Amino acid sequence: MFGTFEDTVDPAKFKMKYWGAAAVLQQGLDNHWVIDTDYDNYAIHYSCREQSWDGTCLDSYSFIFSRDPKGLTPESQRIVRKKQEGLCLVGKYRRVAQDGFCNKYRGQY
Repeated sequence: MFGTFEDTVDPAKFKMKYWGAAAVLQQGLDNHWVIDTDYDNYAIHYSCREQSWDGTCLDSYSFIFSRDPKGLTPESQRIVRKKQEGLCLVGKYRRVAQDGFCNKYRGQY
């Protein structure tokens, strides 16, 4: 996934334009938020692509990032689950195994 970041006045928010195959994720320059992070183990990302007339989100996506390739610690999992519930996104995630693919091709991009 490749993207270009654009800062905003709020340090927890940014705009991103995807490039390549990931471009299908966006509709224009998407707004993104870092919902929560402990800076050492996890970060929760959220983006709303389309808002309703009342300001609620009609189409959104989210990523959970873990620094540990084995996944989140039990403590981090509890925190993340509560945030997922608040975003109404429980059960909408899938695990992406980190198999070292990037390490094999480091320096080729």
